[in-house]
Amino acid sequence: MNMFYPKLKNLLKFISVLEMDKREVLKGLNSNFKDFEDALQNFTAKKNDDIKTILTINLKDNKKSALSVNTPESFLITIN
Repeated sequence: MNMFYPKLKNLLKFISVLEMDKREVLKGLNSNFKDFEDALQNFTAKKNDDIKTILTINLKDNKKSALSVNTPESFLITIN
């Protein structure tokens, strides 16, 4: 068993996992994002009206996002 599996299982107690379908993949493929995975995350999050912010340590590859993009550290500062 991968050493990260127990940590991921624990994390799933606190987070939700969004579904992605062909529409998000096509939007990602046709987007101006430099990184395909970032595009997938962006368009999957964007279809969920409850999500307003993407948390990432990679701010530069998320410049094309219509959502707010923050590092985890800066986000925690804004909510305290």
